[in-house]
Amino acid sequence: MTRQKRLPKEERMRQIRNHAKNVFLRKGFDKTTMEDVIEETGMSKGGVYRHYSSTTEMLYDLMIDGNVYRNTLIDEYLENNKGKNKFEQIGEILVDKALASTDLMRLYVIFLKSKDYNKDLYNLYPKLKEIAKKQFDVVAKKLEIKEDIFKDEFLVNYINGLILSTEILDARESFDSQREFLKDTIVNYIMRIEKYDDKED
Repeated sequence: MTRQKRLPKEERMRQIRNHAKNVFLRKGFDKTTMEDVIEETGMSKGGVYRHYSSTTEMLYDLMIDGNVYRNTLIDEYLENNKGKNKFEQIGEILVDKALASTDLMRLYVIFLKSKDYNKDLYNLYPKLKEIAKKQFDVVAKKLEIKEDIFKDEFLVNYINGLILSTEILDARESFDSQREFLKDTIVNYIMRIEKYDDKED
């Protein structure tokens, strides 16, 4: 085994989970063992276990990586679309997330499919859901839209449904051709929530 160059802890962890990502996508999460990841990394068993004790921990960190990446894309979008209506902006952001074609999104689908058969993943799901809600609460605040539009979880569940359909039912092309309709559905829902909340106030 080739001696690995010593790297900062965070960089080494990122390297390990990126190797894990390749194995998850190739074999499926449920069929991937720690030994598979260790072999993929070319590191010693102790070297991997020093940073991760399970494939579940790796998958969770990869989900966090996906959120960080999505935040970067959202910031870029907001910077380049300042002249657009705020509802149009958040509609496009949410549709872009739902129809994204990336390895990290495919991993997210693996996560959603596996959580009902894996207690650790099942217990992690509420945390990821809360992270997603907070992510879009921040976007809503930037666009001066009521931050509690995600409080009933409809939009989070709707987006997850689109993501699952895109990957599992091979519906990406169909959904992409109806991108405007999907955006309008989201925009109409958000505008209705804002209007209802204003009446309540």
